[in-house]
Amino acid sequence: MKKVLFTIAIVAVVATMASCGNKTAQGGNNDSTALADSSITTAPAESRPVEAVEAQVRKMYDRLNDMGKNGVIDIRQLEDEFCTSHYLGLRNAISKALTEAMGDDRMFLGDEEGYRFFAGMGTPMEIDTIKADLLTDDKAQAQVRFKGADEENGFMRLELERENDQWRVNNFDQPEAFGPGGYLKIMQDFVGEHGISYEGTGR
Repeated sequence: MKKVLFTIAIVAVVATMASCGNKTAQGGNNDSTALADSSITTAPAESRPVEAVEAQVRKMYDRLNDMGKNGVIDIRQLEDEFCTSHYLGLRNAISKALTEAMGDDRMFLGDEEGYRFFAGMGTPMEIDTIKADLLTDDKAQAQVRFKGADEENGFMRLELERENDQWRVNNFDQPEAFGPGGYLKIMQDFVGEHGISYEGTGR
């Protein structure tokens, strides 16, 4: 009889432990799921590439609008902040060659308003929609439409590259303004036609 009672007691203890263990395991699973869900919703934009691209584009145009409010839009400063070293290397080589030859580089690079940022519009540049696509881990494209756009103006396709863990613009592509290949191709063609040498980095 004692053996039977002892056996029943052991079975009861084991069953209780198993029950508690299951509850703990289930609770643990639920907690880890909650943590996983939380990490998804609170992860920084840098870990979600498409959103990081969109955020960088918005930041660039917010910066341009801030400059516009102060009355001085410094396109070179914007490019220095937001463009790739390849883009800046081309720009700087062209600027140097034209300045040495003519004393002024604005004939090619434009005046201080920098038409390549404006998609045919003036400030403020209010973004209506952004559609970002990740082409590779380090290359992306963002199609940006601005409020107040018409059939010819107010649209820009930006090609971006990840550089030093930050998305930077490598090309401004608006067919109406730059033709096939965008502004980067214009610079590349100019450098090739005039035998201008340049380094790959402009930073």
